[in-house]
Amino acid sequence: METKEIEIFRLSEIIARSMREELSDDERRVLDEWLAQDERHRTMYAAFGREEVLAEQVRLRQTIDWQGDCRMFMSRRKSWRRRKLLYRSLRYAALFILLLSGATVWWVNSSRTDDLEQGSRLTDTRHRAFLTLAGGEQIVLSQNDTLTVPVLSQKGANIEIRENQITYSTVSAVNDNIPCNTLTTPRGREYLLTLSDGTRVWLNTESQLRYPVQFTGERRTVYLVGEAYFDVHPDASHPFTVISGPAEVTVLGTSFNLRAYPEEDIVTTLVSGAVQMSEKVGGQSVRLTPGEQGCLEKTNGYMTKREVDTYLHTAWKDGRIVFRNMRLEDLFTTLARWYDLEVFYLNPEVKDIRFTGDMDKTERFGDILRIIEQNRRVHFHVKGRTVSVSWQ
Repeated sequence: METKEIEIFRLSEIIARSMREELSDDERRVLDEWLAQDERHRTMYAAFGREEVLAEQVRLRQTIDWQGDCRMFMSRRKSWRRRKLLYRSLRYAALFILLLSGATVWWVNSSRTDDLEQGSRLTDTRHRAFLTLAGGEQIVLSQNDTLTVPVLSQKGANIEIRENQITYSTVSAVNDNIPCNTLTTPRGREYLLTLSDGTRVWLNTESQLRYPVQFTGERRTVYLVGEAYFDVHPDASHPFTVISGPAEVTVLGTSFNLRAYPEEDIVTTLVSGAVQMSEKVGGQSVRLTPGEQGCLEKTNGYMTKREVDTYLHTAWKDGRIVFRNMRLEDLFTTLARWYDLEVFYLNPEVKDIRFTGDMDKTERFGDILRIIEQNRRVHFHVKGRTVSVSWQ
């Protein structure tokens, strides 16, 4: 018996509910009858049960006009029947896509799983920061480490590691061949680093900082990928420079935030003191005063500055997630790094919804989603570390 158009949408719901093991007796009977009709139906259903098939469909739905494609499929079906032998395989392929799309919608937009209640565990200890010494040796940093690492091959410095902090101290001054270490934080972890000159660096999640074990010469230079907040120890004779890709930020003694993730614009936010932000290739530069932000745009290489509320850009180091009139996509870029998530948008339009909030980063992830849902008509489905976003 041929599947009728009206049955397709009902079957989509039933297939989705079967994957969630929520079928009623009547729904089970309908599904069993459909499976018994044709071997191809059973092949389709077996494909639906694979997690990777649904995940790929979620990705595709971000770019495909599913409703338009459905209408086109329905409008052309009668003409396909006249050429039944020629288009038989194509018809079943289209039916498979249509059912899969519908099942994905029901699966994603159905009541969320208990994964939301596991939100507080999304930042588990399987993701650990690590310190790479100059010789290539890696020290894995657990959350409650308390140890002293003798720096046998690193001239004139000792390293103390304890409770998400690393502190360097100079034992004896050395003037040549200073080794550089690298501190790397994964998603969901931050670290406080005190450099040998007393400068403190809060390294944000999914970031990396390379630095010498002690500073020599006329300049104090470090290299950043990701985001960090710097409280620079004053030393007028030795400028402190942070290099990140094409951007260079130079200070004498000041507090500032530098955000330089590879896929984003490079942004410097000045809290106190003075900063000179430069672009190495074109020679552009801006001088910032407290409360100003410099931006080097990735797309065109332009450098601009503006006045900002510095709290919005530095609160992360104090355990806050703060956003003001922020696009949902930009907000979830931040949340994804902290909670280690992969985010898909079933309705691309929701990316541009604006949100304002100030939350504690230690809150359960599910609680954060509920707060967002209360403000706007968006819905979240969480499965493991994957979040699907759609209209309610």
